[in-house]
Amino acid sequence: MKKPRIGMVGLGNIAQKAYLPILAKETNWSFEGAFSPSEDKRKSICSQYRIQDFSSLQTLADQCDAVFVHSSTSTHFEIVSFLLTLGKEVYVDKPLAATIEESEKLVELAIKHDRKLMVGFNRRFAPMYVAAKEQAKNIASIRFEKHRMDSIGPNSYEFTMLDDYLHLVDTARWLTNGDLNVIDSTINVNNENNLIYAGHLFKSELNVPIFTEMHRKAGTNLEKLELVAEGAIIRVKNMNTMETESNNQLSISTALSWDTTLKQRGFEDCINHFIDCVQNDQKPEIDGEEGLKSQILLNQLLET
Repeated sequence: MKKPRIGMVGLGNIAQKAYLPILAKETNWSFEGAFSPSEDKRKSICSQYRIQDFSSLQTLADQCDAVFVHSSTSTHFEIVSFLLTLGKEVYVDKPLAATIEESEKLVELAIKHDRKLMVGFNRRFAPMYVAAKEQAKNIASIRFEKHRMDSIGPNSYEFTMLDDYLHLVDTARWLTNGDLNVIDSTINVNNENNLIYAGHLFKSELNVPIFTEMHRKAGTNLEKLELVAEGAIIRVKNMNTMETESNNQLSISTALSWDTTLKQRGFEDCINHFIDCVQNDQKPEIDGEEGLKSQILLNQLLET
């Protein structure tokens, strides 16, 4: 089977930390190169990874079958629509686009051109979250927290919700395999409109309560998922430690010693899933429509 030719748009923090180290391995694809409007950054990073630096989006697209888009959210619509129209398969960071309207148009465009459009919700592929979901039988309640040590500002609370809290919303939707109803909402902001705390109660279609919360100055960086299920309480901390209480006993498992942080956080399997879908002509698990649903739910939280 022919290896897909992969390109990248945008060379910011997430691209450098999470995607370049994996894509540069060229496991079952060829990494053609990258484009960024910042020439100095483009030349420096592409030289570091020994890949071609493209001077325009068009020249990059001409050499690729699929493109990873890691540019700023405000540019997603313009870049993704350009690539889809050219017939390219696209993986884009969450959120799909800056507004619901733009995201809807991208979903329609992907359908029109029969192209794959995947949104990068890496937590759906984090091995311990996948294991917790598989092990939990007849889930009675879910609590998902994502706290930061000291990260209030400088962006508006709306930006932080769409940029970071969206992970909680999407993971909650994935864990319950369906739509969620908003039951209660608490959002605390300061005088500069920066998010301090957000907490929400949802209920699933099966009447399962889901609690999500985030404090931007909690004194520690902590991400914790807790599933109360039939016969077991399962907790996953920071995506690398799982605690299971069952039969009145506690068992603790940690990530495999050879698993990288990117593997633990789901990036490796997320990337491989998209490329597998490109190679085998399959629909991504988290396609544009699924990403749009999470964004619509997040938008409801901003309006409550």
